[in-house]
Amino acid sequence: MSGFILCKEKDGGHTLVPDFFVDNYMPEADGEYVKIYLYLLRCLKSGTQELSVSLIADRFDHTENYICRALRYWEKMKLLQLEYDSADQLTGVRMLEAPQESPDSGEKAEPPAKEASSGHIPADLLSPQEAQQLLFICEQYLGKTLSSREVAQILDLHDSLGFSAELIEYLVEYCVSGGHKSIHYIEGTARGWCQDGIRTVSQARQQTTTYNRAYYKILKAFGISSRNPVEVETAFMNKWLKTWGFSLELILEACSRTMAAIHQPSFEYADKILSEWKKQNIASPAGLEQADRNRQAARQAAQVSKNPQGPQGSQPPQDGREKESASAARRASSQNRFHNFRERDYDFEKLQKQLINQ
Repeated sequence: MSGFILCKEKDGGHTLVPDFFVDNYMPEADGEYVKIYLYLLRCLKSGTQELSVSLIADRFDHTENYICRALRYWEKMKLLQLEYDSADQLTGVRMLEAPQESPDSGEKAEPPAKEASSGHIPADLLSPQEAQQLLFICEQYLGKTLSSREVAQILDLHDSLGFSAELIEYLVEYCVSGGHKSIHYIEGTARGWCQDGIRTVSQARQQTTTYNRAYYKILKAFGISSRNPVEVETAFMNKWLKTWGFSLELILEACSRTMAAIHQPSFEYADKILSEWKKQNIASPAGLEQADRNRQAARQAAQVSKNPQGPQGSQPPQDGREKESASAARRASSQNRFHNFRERDYDFEKLQKQLINQ
C-alpha cells in the first residue's frame, strides 16, 4: 500500500498535544475519553478557565456521570489531578506532566469520589477492556452500533447503580428477550431492580422468573396467549404487582370482571378496578368478598329508601272487609264500563199503535 503526504492549507490555531500522550496513552484509552482530555488541553490554551462537568457534558452530548468517569480515568493514569471541597464536590482539575513510569492499562481504578446523585458507589471503574467487552455484548443483543450517548447510558448503570458488568449483560438480555430494545426501557428496568435490592445475576434471574410467570397468567386471563406483553402492558402489570402490591389472585379477579363487563381485554379498565380496590384498602380475596357484600347491602338500602311503598308500588295491607269491598267495586266497574251513559224510559205499546195508524 502506497503512503500519503500530510499537509495543511493554513494555520488555524494550535493545541499542543504531548508526544507521550499520543505514544503511550491514546492507543489504550476509550475514544470519548481522549476527546475530553484533548478538550481540556484546548481550554488550557487560553489560560485558566472556569468549567463545570455539566458544561462539558453539554458540549459532548454526554451525561455528567460519563464526564466524571472520564476525568477519574485520566486521574488514574496520573495525567490530571481532581480537587474536591469538603462536600466532595469537584472544584478543580489540574493537568499534570507525564509520569516517569509507563501506564498500566490493566490497573484497576481507584475508588471514585462520591456522587450526590447516587447512593450506590461502584468499588472501581470498569477497565477499558471490560467496558469494551460489555458494550460489544450489548450491541450484539440490541442488533446495532451504540451511539456515544447510549454508550454513556449503559456504563452509567455501573457508576450510578453499582451494577456489575455481568448484571448489565443479563439486564440487556432480559429486556431484549421481552421485545424491548429501547435504552430508556433498559434504564427504567435497571432502576426498578435497584429499588428492589437486586445486586447479582442470581437475584435478577429469580425475580424475573417470578414476574414472567405472573405476566403470562394475567395475559391468559385476558384471553391473550400468542404474544409477549408490550411495554405499556408491562408497565400496568408492574404497577399492580410491585407498586401497589396486589396479589396475583386479586389481579386475575380484576381481569375477570373486566371481561365480564366489557367483553374484551382492557388493561385500562382493570387498572380502574384495582385503583378503586386500593382506595378501599382491599388486600385479600376475603376483603374483596366483604366489600362486595357491603356494596350490595348499601344498594338494597338505597332502593328501599327511594321507594318506601315496596318494589311493586302496592298499597299498605288491608283487612278482609276492605279487600272484599274493593274487589266488588272493581267488578262493578268492569261490568259497567260499556254502560256509562244516561238511560232513557220508553212506552213500547204507545209507540207500536202510532206506527199502525200511520
